[in-house]
Amino acid sequence: MRSRLDFRARWVGIGLAITLLTAQVAAPYRAMAAAAPQAPEAMVGQVYHRLIAAETGSKGYGPPESFYTPRLTALVAAARRKAKGEAACGLDFIFWFNGQDYQITQLVVTRGPTTPAGRTTVTATFQNTGDAEKIVFDFQKIGGRWLLDDAHSLVGDSQWTFSRLLQCKS
Repeated sequence: MRSRLDFRARWVGIGLAITLLTAQVAAPYRAMAAAAPQAPEAMVGQVYHRLIAAETGSKGYGPPESFYTPRLTALVAAARRKAKGEAACGLDFIFWFNGQDYQITQLVVTRGPTTPAGRTTVTATFQNTGDAEKIVFDFQKIGGRWLLDDAHSLVGDSQWTFSRLLQCKS
């Protein structure tokens, strides 16, 4: 009986050792993949694809603010403080689709040229509940990562620049 327990204990120990070794070997690769900077057009496309998926799913989706530049993060925070719990200027709609409701179709995401100063734009053109939309996103490279610095609506009656809206300027 004791030899069976010793035998099982050895195999459990070997299995645990293999698992730990695999985790140690794979950890740096997972960290590199997680830390790899994402292209701005990929970030924008990912947000829109998650919004589209959320349309038909039971779970909602709110686009992240985690990839905003410090400037845009500060503007959003200041607008929220100033609003004191009410809908702040620029935050009474979702700039990603230029409205409060959405049904996105015919999405096309394209990237503009990168400047020597580490800036680029990404343009999203789409239909939202039948209306043509064109949103241009300004990105800035900071610390090796592309971060969203502003957004502009360029089509229709509702043309705006997000940073100006956040300051309650048209």
